Amino acid sequence: LTLGLPRLPLRIIAPVVWLAGSAAWYASRRLRETTTDHMRHVFGHGAPRSTIEARARDCVRTAAWYWVDLARVPRMTPEHTFACLDSVEGLEALFEAYDAGRGVVLLSAHLGNPEVFATLLPHLGLPTAVFAEPLADARVHALIESTRERGGARMLDTDTAGLRAALAQLRCGGILGGLADRDILGTGKPYTFFGERAAMPDGMMEMALRSGAAVVVGWVTRTGPGRYAAVVERIALPEASGDRQTDLQAAQYAYIHALERAIARTPGQWFALAPVWRGLQ
Repeated sequence: LTLGLPRLPLRIIAPVVWLAGSAAWYASRRLRETTTDHMRHVFGHGAPRSTIEARARDCVRTAAWYWVDLARVPRMTPEHTFACLDSVEGLEALFEAYDAGRGVVLLSAHLGNPEVFATLLPHLGLPTAVFAEPLADARVHALIESTRERGGARMLDTDTAGLRAALAQLRCGGILGGLADRDILGTGKPYTFFGERAAMPDGMMEMALRSGAAVVVGWVTRTGPGRYAAVVERIALPEASGDRQTDLQAAQYAYIHALERAIARTPGQWFALAPVWRGLQ
């Protein structure tokens, strides 16, 4: 699907992606159960089942769009990507944080198309390194990393070497980006997320606190086929208490609350397709 579609006009791609996402949702019990559970948390248990299932199908369609857009990256220059933005809000907050010279942690999520940041930020002269989600197929992982790096962002693995490089990136005043809405590595800690405890990764927030880096959140949501709206917002971290764990939890909740607001605005664009809530009490 993603190999041939990028060369087609968006008016042809759009219905194919819609149908493919719908078919995947109906065909996969795992996708149905996962996305329905996610939307039940977002909307609350009293929401109509029809609403929950409609937005759950949208989540899988968004995932299909994500992979198509990723395949389109080699054909998209930064100028083309800029032209696809219908609006950009809060970019000055990112520049102000960067100009402070203490590094910036940019937290995003599996929402809309976060890949846009990896293309745009280096083009704006902002040195950017991004944690890459490990994929089961090493060849696919390498191909995707090389595709992303064409935009100028440096890809970091989630291993010891990657963590050292991430800290060095912040100490040099650069930008460190990553998605922090689900526990990919199995090292997350319990935080209340949409009313129920979920394992959430807080490693990037911990690096921000240790390095003194600023923390911003960024979301790129879809406004139409191949069209986006970008929002960047600086997180106001709570005053340090002197207790490292207390400070980390308070800072992480600042991100989680921003994430909840972002997902609530466009719930059908949250394409975290692995379970987020895993029976924590």
